[in-house]
Amino acid sequence: MGDRMQAVMKIEVDGAEYVEDVPAVILRVAPAPRAIMPPMPAAKREFLGRMDNWRRVVQGGVGGAGNAACAAWAKWYVALRTVEEPPAQDVLDSKVKPPAGLVTADQLDGWLIEAAWRTLGDFNDRQALKSKYIYQLPDALIRRKLVGVRGPHVALVVARAENKLKAILKRLENPATIRLTTCLPGCPVPTVESTLP
Repeated sequence: MGDRMQAVMKIEVDGAEYVEDVPAVILRVAPAPRAIMPPMPAAKREFLGRMDNWRRVVQGGVGGAGNAACAAWAKWYVALRTVEEPPAQDVLDSKVKPPAGLVTADQLDGWLIEAAWRTLGDFNDRQALKSKYIYQLPDALIRRKLVGVRGPHVALVVARAENKLKAILKRLENPATIRLTTCLPGCPVPTVESTLP
């Protein structure tokens, strides 16, 4: 039961003031419910999004759509190479669409993460990341795939593997690394002025 107190209520009607004692009940206000989880930092949210993208790329997308596009491209490539004479221009125009990106940015990012994952040196690091983000297994099942991990140390192995993967991705996304791996020796570095007509 709430605590009871007396309250005074004043009412003024036509210049006359009436005072009345009214019992008041103090209501206890419940505290606001706590948030279930604290808000996730943007960097962690971005990393988890990239890991989900990696899973979709490795598993082949929805219904194998990525594989079908690759197979269609390969079929046309072989057909155009084995034909005796080049096809007429109108046939080429009907079959060849305007140039578009062969892969999406998500697929490229998934391939970049796959390349970084393959450079992880430790077997447990690779297994932990693959089990957690591609197969989406709980920690109890991830522990079975790891070698020499006992007790509740799966979270530590996963955190170590994530940190190593982030370091490799940071190194791969560095502009100097991209320049070294994409330009041949002696090749001029492209600038904005060199790309203008």
